[in-house]
Amino acid sequence: MLKLFLKTLSKEFYAAHAGLFLFGFYLLFGIVEASQLISYHKTLMMLIYSSPLVLFLVFICWALYLLKCLFFMKKQLKLETYRFVFLLGTTARKTQFILWLKLYAVLFLPILLYALPLVYIGIVYAYYLSVCAVLLCIMTLLFAVSGYMFRIINYSHVPVKVYLKTSLPRWTKPYWTWPFYYLLKEQTLMLVGSKVLSFALFNAVMWVFADVSGDIRVALIGILAAVLAHSMLIHALLKNEVDRLSFTRSLPITLSAKMGQRILVLLLLFVPEIIFYIHRTGYQPLHIGAGLLFGLSGLMGLQLMLYRVKLDQDQYLKWLLGFFFVSMFIVLTHYYLLYSLLILLGYLLYFSFLYDKKDLREI
Repeated sequence: MLKLFLKTLSKEFYAAHAGLFLFGFYLLFGIVEASQLISYHKTLMMLIYSSPLVLFLVFICWALYLLKCLFFMKKQLKLETYRFVFLLGTTARKTQFILWLKLYAVLFLPILLYALPLVYIGIVYAYYLSVCAVLLCIMTLLFAVSGYMFRIINYSHVPVKVYLKTSLPRWTKPYWTWPFYYLLKEQTLMLVGSKVLSFALFNAVMWVFADVSGDIRVALIGILAAVLAHSMLIHALLKNEVDRLSFTRSLPITLSAKMGQRILVLLLLFVPEIIFYIHRTGYQPLHIGAGLLFGLSGLMGLQLMLYRVKLDQDQYLKWLLGFFFVSMFIVLTHYYLLYSLLILLGYLLYFSFLYDKKDLREI
């Protein structure tokens, strides 16, 4: 049965999330020169062990990834082609649990492969308590999702008792709030994961360049890392627009209102990072303005790239790589204000003259 699961559920999971794995691989191994790769990851692992907060954030990321695996499994089990999985209920309970544990271990393999050197570094540098926490976290997560799948297979027919009934008030959702409702209801895991990754990358940048933290370019590199952490989120928003919101073009909304609402969505999406950025840069007005403009223009740049590549994830990842290198060069050469204004101008020109002429169905 395990071989069948690996050829179906496991294979489909990795195929469906190939873009996510490529992006993660790029963040871990593509942004650093080959000669510095070992020292970079050693420093990254020491950073994880150096602070309980950072270690806790890593555990949250692992839990979010495993939740994504769990949600994918639940979605597949609703399909008619996977009804045979429920036949597992006729086998011994211990056999069922071990089977789910092995399957989720395979799905968790990318994390496990990185956890091996992480544990090794922890043992070498005597972070024994943290190493135990890492091992305990991995075992707890795998046992928890395996037990949950065991419960679905064996007790899904048992009705759930409702002890408290509540009725929430309904209200009209303004047009500009639709993307947020979509993220909160259908992409909750991606939203939380993007935010956790965003804060982790920003803190990592500030920690690596702590000796020159007063330089605005360091904070802007952190903002750039936070923008890249939202790349898959921006992709999900645009895909939702193409799949479900193409009818909004026929609504009596002026082009300027649509553009203003788009900018408002991006701005509100990035508010937590801007607040954190303001706190880390010391409430300096010029730094605040530069960071806000750079972050907002970066999200606009991601949207423009997605329109250019027509939501193709493979092409999108290549463009992200180019975007990262160009943006890094611009920040280091102090041309970040001009760069941000050019992206903002390109964004406004695109939506003023080309957006309404483009058929979203072509994307």
